[in-house]
Parts: sequence; C-alpha cells; structure tokens
Amino acid sequence: MSLLSPAPGWYHKKISRDERMWLVIALLLCIMLFIWMVMWHVYGKQNPSNITYRTNTIEFANLSEAYIKKNMVGLDKGIPVVRPEPNSDVIVMGQMWRWSPVLILQKDESYNLHISSKDVMHGFSIQPVNMNFQIYPGYDYVLKFKPTETGEYKIICNEFCGIGHHTMIGKIVVIEKEEDLKLYGYENFKKAPAVTPVKKDEKLSETEMALMGEQVYTLKGCGACHKTDDTYQIAPSWKGLFGKEEKVMENGKEISVKVDEAYIRESVKTPQQKITVGFEKTPMPLFPLTDEEIDLLIAYMKTLKK
Repeated sequence: MSLLSPAPGWYHKKISRDERMWLVIALLLCIMLFIWMVMWHVYGKQNPSNITYRTNTIEFANLSEAYIKKNMVGLDKGIPVVRPEPNSDVIVMGQMWRWSPVLILQKDESYNLHISSKDVMHGFSIQPVNMNFQIYPGYDYVLKFKPTETGEYKIICNEFCGIGHHTMIGKIVVIEKEEDLKLYGYENFKKAPAVTPVKKDEKLSETEMALMGEQVYTLKGCGACHKTDDTYQIAPSWKGLFGKEEKVMENGKEISVKVDEAYIRESVKTPQQKITVGFEKTPMPLFPLTDEEIDLLIAYMKTLKK
C-alpha cells in the first residue's frame, strides 16, 4: 500500500515492454506448474490416496477390532501386532493417541491399507521415508502400499490432535526372512486369547475374565491413556488403582472416592461426572462398552496390583 496517492490517470497508462514480458513469463510458468502438478500426481509415484469410502467411526472401529482379533500375533507395549498376508486388506485406525495395530509386512509384497480415524483429524506420516496423508473421521482411505526396503518405520501424527499428540507414534516393521523378527524382539510373541461374548448362563473364572479383559483393554485402546505400570502422562495408571482412594472433581468440588466396581462402571458410562484431580485438562471420552466388557476390564484391573 502506497503512502501517497497515485498520480491521476495512472490506471490508463500503458504497461512498459519489460513489465509485459515478465507478466507473460509468470503466466507461462503458472501454466507449466499446473500441468506438471497433474503429471506428477499420475506419473510421479507419489502414492496418493485415490480410493476413499464413506464410513462412520463406530463401523470402522468394529471392523478394526474384528480384524485385530483375527490376525493378532502378539503385543508391543500394549499395542496389537498383526502380520497380514500379502495382497490382503489391512486395517489401521488412528485415535487419541495411538495408531493400531503394529504391522509386520513382507518386503516387496503389496498390501491395501485401510486407514481411518476414530475421533478427530490425524496426520498419517511414515518416517523416515516422509510419506504424508491426512486422515479424517468418517472416511476410509485406501493406500496401495508396497515396501521395498526392510527396517522399522514410525507412523507419526503430524496434525495436532490434543495434549497427547506427541505420544501418537505407530510402527511398521518390514522383514525379508523369518530371522529378521529377532531384530525387533518379535520372535516369542504370546498370542492373546480370542475375546468371545460372555454368555449369561456361562460362569467364567476370574483368571479367564482377566485374560479377556486384557484384550478388551488392548482392542479398545485404553492403553493410549491408561498405562499398566507406574507411569502416567495424561491419565491415571491402572497399576494398583483398584481399591485405592482417589481425589476427584464433581460439580466443581473436590471429593474423595474409592475406586471400586461401581466407580469404574460410572467412569466408563459417564466419564465427565467425576474427573480425577490433576487430569482435568484431559477428560476421558465416552467409549461404547457393553456391561460384559466393563466386567472384563474390572477383572483385569484387579490383577494390576502394586
């Protein structure tokens, strides 16, 4: 913006020859870049997400759980690990604040990655190869993926998604032969038991319920916030939590409650009713858990003693 008003008649003054030349050059460059952008998309091997389906968060979450139950071969720090067959469909779900599952893929084999978000927008970035995609809830993004180099690759969320954003790191391991699994400590996986619906007329032992509760904890993504050791960042650790006296905020007042079955059930069904003191800025989201699944989680929490 000029400090002084332009001279009268400036608008009708002819443009000089050199200015017209630069305008023509700039226009040609813009046209060339536009054409090259289209060609790069088609011929540049940028692996764009050219297949997208509409879905919803509940439908995709159920699809992800069913896929993990069928294909899980172990756990890595509470995250399910799957080893899909080549040329198969692979389900990957992002949620605050983790990518699940960990993938073990075969070098030079193709896979169809189905990726979606359970809550907010996330950035699906594979490092260090620097592949970046935007993942929105309500959409199933299909990426045709063919790893050509072995190694361990991190999945980073490069869109800020909340206070635990920096902890949202997934993993893809690419192997060429079975011996490569030893490089990542994946040779001795303990396969978790399949979670089956609890029948009303069937009485399960506490041990069986705890084992099934551990898998519910894994599949529902509880480990993204609640750790099972003494560490915590954005939510209380579950280790030694059951039976403990906790300070919580209810209706703006601080009160003391005992972490028993009733409190856990209330916390799952109405997570905003009582919020643990010190974690007010990271309120727990509402999870669609059944009464049977809550019973399994309670049985699992009882085993996490100090």
